[in-house]
Amino acid sequence: MAGTWKFNIGFALFGCMIAFFSSLLQNSIWTSTIRAFIAFVVFFVFAFIVRWMIGFIQRDESASNVSFVQRNDTEVEQMIEDLSEEEQQKVAEYIRQLLSHEEK
Repeated sequence: MAGTWKFNIGFALFGCMIAFFSSLLQNSIWTSTIRAFIAFVVFFVFAFIVRWMIGFIQRDESASNVSFVQRNDTEVEQMIEDLSEEEQQKVAEYIRQLLSHEEK
């Protein structure tokens, strides 16, 4: 998820202060405090929803489809031995391309 809960608190406090001071001009302190608390909750939930949406949008779909399987060295060696020399070269080149792409 994008951001932290501290962002939610800061955004909620900002909304709380705006609601308190704008309500204080026309209402009592008690009514202004209640409305500020309600604004705090609303702003906190709104910030949480926005953070969740940003995290959902930024999530890399290609990485979630890849499954990693732990293999021991003998299984990997046997897989390599089963490949022809040309196939081994293609796999090595593909891995080099992936590694160089990650460095960028």
